[in-house]
Amino acid sequence: MNNKTSTKLIKLSLLLLVVICTNTKAALHDSRVKKWEFFLAPQAINSKNLQFEHGGETNISKRSSLAIGFGYNLNSNIELGGRFSSSSSSMSGTIVPDDGVETPVPFTSSLYTSSINFDFTYNFFSSPFTPYITANLGYTYLDSGIPTGNIGTGCGWYFGWYYCGPVAQTFTTSEFNYGAGLGLRYDFNRKLYMKGGVSKNILDINSTNTPDFTIYQFIIGFMF
Repeated sequence: MNNKTSTKLIKLSLLLLVVICTNTKAALHDSRVKKWEFFLAPQAINSKNLQFEHGGETNISKRSSLAIGFGYNLNSNIELGGRFSSSSSSMSGTIVPDDGVETPVPFTSSLYTSSINFDFTYNFFSSPFTPYITANLGYTYLDSGIPTGNIGTGCGWYFGWYYCGPVAQTFTTSEFNYGAGLGLRYDFNRKLYMKGGVSKNILDINSTNTPDFTIYQFIIGFMF
């Protein structure tokens, strides 16, 4: 095989590769349209220091979380969805007695949170690779792990026996949350996609405290 023949074969192979890539891109164009999605999202959430009235303070440590969710693509740009996530982290701080006489009491506890959110996502491009922005609105349940002083009854399985007994109640609350974020998305094919992004989530605890948490997430999802 001479050099001219080899050069022609190389050019032909490159041309064929370009055609295949172009057709693949075209085949995946608008691959999300009118499809449902299911995803898993490992998340990392930053630590936070909260200051309260009368000198109370709470430090929430950095924590990891796992979210599961679903969505529906109205078209290649707009997706509506929902997700559930939960996390646990250590928490410490000081409690200020309301009598104004006793000194602040330090505490440590384990904070548990769970959230349900509804999401709106806008993909800028209809191609497989696209940046996106997202907004969320939801409700968060918090269990501080701090005893209230009241005793309740809890039941569960212990060594094969079902047992009910006294359990110290802890302070819990449920609050609205909202946020926004941005990231990048890539559709590997018409079934599998991946996202990476960062968002800011704000928890509306009360009129004087609306802490915001930065959430870094990696999403693996499936379209059907």
